[in-house]
Amino acid sequence: MRNAAFNYLLILSCLLSFPYFAVNAQVLRPAGTNLTSISDWSEEFVFVDVFKQSREWIAHEYGSGVPWSSSVSVPLDANGYPLEIPYDNGTDPPQAIRTLMYFGSLEGLYPSGNYRLIVSGTGQVRLWGAASATFSCQVDTLVFVDNSLGGIAFERDTSLASDHIRDIHFVMPDFHNTFADNPFHPNLLDFIDDFQVIRFMDWMRTNGSDNIIWSDRNTPSYYAQTLLNGVAYEHIIELSNLTQKDAWICVPHQADDHFITQLAILMRDSLDPNLKVYVEYSNEVWNGSFSQNHYAADMGDTLGYPGQAWERTWQYYSKRSADVFTLFDAQFAGSPGRLVKVLASQAANSWVSNYIIDHFKDSVYNPSQVQADAIAIAPYFGGSVANDIGDAGQMNMVSVSDILDSMEMAMPISFDWMNANKIVADTHNLDLIAYEGGQHLVAGWAYNNDTAFVAKLLNANRNSRMQDMYCDYFNYWYDSTDVGLFCSFSSHGNYSKWGAWGLKEYYEDTLAPKYLGLKNCVFSYNSDTTVIADFDLQSHSDLMTDVFPVPSEGRVSVRHNLTQPSVALYDFSGKEIFFQILSADSDELSIHVPDFSGPALLLLQDSKKIVSRKLVFIQP
Repeated sequence: MRNAAFNYLLILSCLLSFPYFAVNAQVLRPAGTNLTSISDWSEEFVFVDVFKQSREWIAHEYGSGVPWSSSVSVPLDANGYPLEIPYDNGTDPPQAIRTLMYFGSLEGLYPSGNYRLIVSGTGQVRLWGAASATFSCQVDTLVFVDNSLGGIAFERDTSLASDHIRDIHFVMPDFHNTFADNPFHPNLLDFIDDFQVIRFMDWMRTNGSDNIIWSDRNTPSYYAQTLLNGVAYEHIIELSNLTQKDAWICVPHQADDHFITQLAILMRDSLDPNLKVYVEYSNEVWNGSFSQNHYAADMGDTLGYPGQAWERTWQYYSKRSADVFTLFDAQFAGSPGRLVKVLASQAANSWVSNYIIDHFKDSVYNPSQVQADAIAIAPYFGGSVANDIGDAGQMNMVSVSDILDSMEMAMPISFDWMNANKIVADTHNLDLIAYEGGQHLVAGWAYNNDTAFVAKLLNANRNSRMQDMYCDYFNYWYDSTDVGLFCSFSSHGNYSKWGAWGLKEYYEDTLAPKYLGLKNCVFSYNSDTTVIADFDLQSHSDLMTDVFPVPSEGRVSVRHNLTQPSVALYDFSGKEIFFQILSADSDELSIHVPDFSGPALLLLQDSKKIVSRKLVFIQP
């Protein structure tokens, strides 16, 4: 046992000598993903408690046969629950309230079965659509849901003012008793597993954000996480910690200094110290399509910056990025290397990148002379293809094969953007990374109402040739350009006339060509996360076949193919974790960890091999 212990500690010391542990040290093609906005109509089911993904309350006149909605504001408690139903403000007719769940083209995608409905307070609630029932509250019961019947409406018919209805949960089958401690859908965790970074731009509702002061943000106890103020930052941190992925956050463009400081403190104190924080001021401030662009122009004008509106926009972007980085640096001063400070620019115009960096380095805009770490671009390919076909009057005649030919011919344009921005990044000693990217096959407003043409564009995204294009695209990014992190846009989503942005259309869409391109030409280059050492050089795949559940509520079972292995468990500071072996068969063992929460390293050793798994324990 002394030799086994020595081997464990030797391997663990090698692991801990790298900032990302040994697994990340061998990532040859670092990849990130943008997560889709959380909404009731999204194919990306984030929370197993579906009510957290419900729509914002819809107020309407009390009674039947009334209009669907009204503009009346119904008073809410601190967690967003109406204080009294019916609500009478003395002017408008009495008001009731409803919300929606699964109201998209989701028939057959979300699970059927018995959902657990939990409601506190006194009153009456009603479900209709894919579930049909009325309950007097408080209630904790099972409700059958038929996913072939569309979405689900939740009506609050009455709510007593002295004991208003609150703390509502509607929990998917199989998660009735675990949703509080394990809120995220396991399919989301599985999808994230192959990436190194999660970009939360859409989760934070960055574009057009109205968040100004710290109290504007969403909180984890709020009834829904689909609101315009974005997902609670605590959920962002929880998901990053659970999956052990670096977090890329986008600071709201109107956020004041106190807001930014509080966000920095929260990330510093709550995010796993082994993880990095990518910090970006807003999103695409250079892009005139977004309100943050016009806000920056106005702020530049207020500060007396010279030039045209677009120049003042980029000057203010440089100035406010420097402010954000300075505020974050002040809070992370004792944690060197945890921050990645990102400036973002227009991929198609490296002159803009140079302009932004030059002004960022100017003491007029950056008096503290805080340093940036990376310049980020979004080198999409094929962005003009659909409109070019429309402009040429070829929408009726063009085939899917023709569209894909055009996409291939357009790809070198994206390569040129990569090369030009790499020169700028190297000149300023910055890393070049991608905040978004992938195909950009979408028609503009003049052509996107032609359903037959849009169908061809969407089928092109589903065509097997798209996998090869993604491979060529990533090969150029990582090898020819020789740059770093690439964050694909986006995770899951239904294809429509507004674009086909999802790598997959839904969780089970694992044969989607774009996803296969990423899997075969990015993920396959990165290290196997399950094996640290293999002394007899056998294949890794059969050594430790399964660890479950992940994450674990203090108990974990391991199926393996070792001979009477010894077992050790360490946290990532190198400290041994106490555990009990509950059972040990020839190919499976079960352990109990009674007093530890967080990420851990499980090591198994027999006479020839040492294998490992990263685990996360969450105490019930």
